[in-house]
Amino acid sequence: MPTAAISSECSALLADARRHGPLYGPGFSNHLPMALIALDRMRAPPAVLERFADSYRQRLQPAGADDPVTDPLPLLGQGVHYAGLERFFNDAVTADGEEAVLRRWLPVLWPGLAAAGFHAMIRLAYALEAGERGELCAALAFWVLAYKPLPVPPGRTDETLDGIAARIAAATGEGGGTGQTIGARMATVERSPALAGAQPASIALRDVATFALAAFHASEDFMLLHTVTACHAFRTVAPCLDNEEATLRQLWQAVLVAWLAAQREGRRAVPTRLGWSEIQERATRSTDDHVIKLCHTARAEDEQYGDPRYLEIAARAVTPR
Repeated sequence: MPTAAISSECSALLADARRHGPLYGPGFSNHLPMALIALDRMRAPPAVLERFADSYRQRLQPAGADDPVTDPLPLLGQGVHYAGLERFFNDAVTADGEEAVLRRWLPVLWPGLAAAGFHAMIRLAYALEAGERGELCAALAFWVLAYKPLPVPPGRTDETLDGIAARIAAATGEGGGTGQTIGARMATVERSPALAGAQPASIALRDVATFALAAFHASEDFMLLHTVTACHAFRTVAPCLDNEEATLRQLWQAVLVAWLAAQREGRRAVPTRLGWSEIQERATRSTDDHVIKLCHTARAEDEQYGDPRYLEIAARAVTPR
């Protein structure tokens, strides 16, 4: 599992952040742990992490009572017992180790990888990157709480991902999804009969990541941003998966649904003179958790794929309109 050391200051702030639940308001995801790790990885000083945490936690809600949980399965998608679930996974990791717990529970949770707008999977990826056991258990608890499966059709087509998306968009219309949260917007399109023909004959993570990047590069839409960060998260979690093709098809189905629910007419990214050092320096001064996370993701994906459009979407994020 990929790990990279984080500072002791970041680790302490993460522990404090786990006093809060994974959702707040009308169902918005708590980005504080992920933003803290991203800031730390971009070498923000401790004072910046502390200032960001102090500001962000004002919107959050308590984690709730630590009611005992003996079996998470009946609680899938029920939205309850977060603290008890977190304790369950902490106890399981103590008894069996992180790898065994992930091997046991990821196959159960993966059909709901888009849970809470991909954020449960993304939080798990950050936990793995940081090597933070507490965050790993919190992410699994969040995933159980928010679990919502997205069906993957059995049929296959020889079309490219772009061809599939264009065909289904023509059948479903260009209105996009509605609702305050990513999940709500996806729910308005995810049951369309046109999605029965969504799966290609062959599939690769790079192709899905490229589709997501191209879409977000062409339009600065909130939904599309999360398809880029979801692909990065998948790449981080993939070493823990036994059947990568099946899980990758789940990712593509969710990315496609998010793309269909997006408003694909936003600000396009353009070539930039900014380099990664300046982009990351600007990102660490930002108070926007999405800007912080996107810049961290884009740098990591650029290092993996070498596509200059990752630099351009990050530059757009830190450049005032």
